Amino acid sequence: MKINAFADVSLRALLVLSSAPAGELLTTQNIADAVGTPYHHVSKAIVRLRELGLIDVERGRKGGSRLSAAGQRATVGQILRVLNTRLDPAECQSPHGDCPLITECGLRHALARAREAFYRELDDVVVSSLPHLRQMAPAFHAIGLRPEL
Repeated sequence: MKINAFADVSLRALLVLSSAPAGELLTTQNIADAVGTPYHHVSKAIVRLRELGLIDVERGRKGGSRLSAAGQRATVGQILRVLNTRLDPAECQSPHGDCPLITECGLRHALARAREAFYRELDDVVVSSLPHLRQMAPAFHAIGLRPEL
């Protein structure tokens, strides 16, 4: 199962925020540098994560983002259901027209069930439990932080 780029960037941003030192605010630029993704993409992800209540954002010169209480409990499955917006699991509907077999397609329904099974498997994986020091140290070193995980 492949997730869309937006969901991927959002999950990576949550990993960085969940492993930041307690009380530390990270700027969108810090997060973009840490995950190696353009600022513009991370900025959109931060806006959406805030709308979902997964992060808290403080504006201003010393502002930034931190993981919210809801973000600390969020699972990968919950997040992907909201952010992985591709509704059609296959190329059943395309700009060139629909598949002629789309009506009552057994394959399409089987793929949709498989996608839900994929999400269910990730419902027990809490995002904030995933990062570890060896994984995050290079990213935090790049932005000048030394977190204690």
